[in-house]
This record gives sequence, C-alpha cells and structure tokens, in this order.
Amino acid sequence: MTTSDTPTDQHRSAADRLARQVLRIGDADPQALLSLKGSIWLSAVRCIIMYAVLPALAPVVGWIGVLARPLSILLVLAATVLSVHSLRRVWLADWEYRWAYTAFIGVVLVLLMVVLVVDVRAVLAG
Repeated sequence: MTTSDTPTDQHRSAADRLARQVLRIGDADPQALLSLKGSIWLSAVRCIIMYAVLPALAPVVGWIGVLARPLSILLVLAATVLSVHSLRRVWLADWEYRWAYTAFIGVVLVLLMVVLVVDVRAVLAG
C-alpha cells in the first residue's frame, strides 16, 4: 500500500476504527510489518521452562518449586505485553490478515490469563 493508497479513518470500517482506537493507534500511517518474533520466542521459552526444564529439575533441586509460580507469573506478564505490542504492529502496518491475527492473539491472551489466575491463586494459597 503506498502513501496515496493509505485509507483515512473515514474510509475504514467501523470495526477497523474501533480496533485502532482500542489499540491507541488512531489514523497513523501504515508502517512496514516489523518482525513479530519477540512474542513468539518468549512464549516458546516460557513453555520450555515451565513444562520441560522445571519439571525435569524439580526432583534434583527441591527449592525450584518455590520459584516456579513466580517465574511463570513474570513470563506470562511479559508474554502478554509482547503479544499486545505485536498486535499493535500488525494494525500499524495495516496488514491484510490483521483480523485473523487479532483473533489468534485474543485466544493467546485468554489462555495466558487463565494461566495467570491459576498461578496467582497458587501463590496466594501457598
């Protein structure tokens, strides 16, 4: 999309305008679609740590159980921030598949919030 092809806010659908308002990007000029690898890598690292490394090391190092939940909470919060940041990038770039990516990130955020609630409850209970 060239600068002359850039849709103005009045040419966007109501849903597009609402999404851009929620993401606080308004009628910004489209930018090149930047790399979205950060949030994907963090999610992969979080999963590897939480579901492979910590369970494997737990029998060897007894105190690792004390660190597991707080570490999980920090990783979930970081993954949430990076996911929203990548979503903003997609919308700033005016990517044609932004709605599909928005739905995907919505599912990811719901799953992250479930993990966060479980971890916070476990920390508060224990």
